[in-house]
Amino acid sequence: MVRSLAIGLFVIGWLSACAGFVSDQTPGPTPALPTPKPTFTPRPTPTSAAATPLPIQPLATPTAVIYVVQAGDTLIPIANRFGVSVAELIAANGIQDATRLQVGQRLVIPQPKTGTGSTTTGESTLLPSPTPVAIEIRGLNAVRSPAGSLDVMGEVFNPGASAVGNVKVQVTLQDDAGTPLQSIVATIPLDVLPAGQASPFRALFADPPRAFSRYIVSPLRAERSDPRALIVPLTVARVTGRLDVPQFRVIGEITNATAETARQVRLLVTLYDAERRVVGYRYLTISEAPLTPNASLPFDVSLTTATFNIASFAVYGEGVR
Repeated sequence: MVRSLAIGLFVIGWLSACAGFVSDQTPGPTPALPTPKPTFTPRPTPTSAAATPLPIQPLATPTAVIYVVQAGDTLIPIANRFGVSVAELIAANGIQDATRLQVGQRLVIPQPKTGTGSTTTGESTLLPSPTPVAIEIRGLNAVRSPAGSLDVMGEVFNPGASAVGNVKVQVTLQDDAGTPLQSIVATIPLDVLPAGQASPFRALFADPPRAFSRYIVSPLRAERSDPRALIVPLTVARVTGRLDVPQFRVIGEITNATAETARQVRLLVTLYDAERRVVGYRYLTISEAPLTPNASLPFDVSLTTATFNIASFAVYGEGVR
């Protein structure tokens, strides 16, 4: 079993009504289940978001990459990991004492000046974001199916004060030497990722190379977006979840607490294991009918996952403006 490391922090809260997001819900009691058979899990590189150089054009600034300092980290290994110099890392973060990094400290990783990469998709020609927008990649998980495919999952978190859109990440399989073997560009299901919100992503490698031993996930694109132009925030409440073999079932209620009518109601449910790794998600339209101000709508959603070991889940609701 290869170790997987998820980077990022998440605030655990009790179930309560909130605008569009319910986090860290604990599933209700379920009957005893047979222990799942072990699956091969390739390890991710120990970073929250490894930087992959993109084609640079005048007046374009690459998407900012944030690294969260872990216990035992020092500047030299961090700089080597991202292909930048220690001097560049110090200058980008205004570090006064390079020997005193704090666990949980957020470091801005400057873009490397040169680099190589490999991709099997046409997305490699994507231009960098017109303005730097910091996003965090966390909750990384990979599951090998009996048929030999590899399913890499994780989530993108928006730590900023503004919503972002057009979010894309690149998942790259590497060999032991770090040589890129195969890449897939993945998008999040949400058109707009509000401030403080997370959204999952998935990259399915139908026939991964035999030589691969690890993977990295790199941010490709994230642009500032005005959520008021696209979505109506909805409130999720009375949420419960339980394992209903072979699926996980989430029940609750979604309410339009705004003064605007939502033309369509959408729901995003994300499932996590005890290590806060993404093990499944579902994004769906639960109603095509308009949801008027102060109106509520019940929902009952079932998800298929790769494991029965579900420790928590998150629900986010939105309406189409």
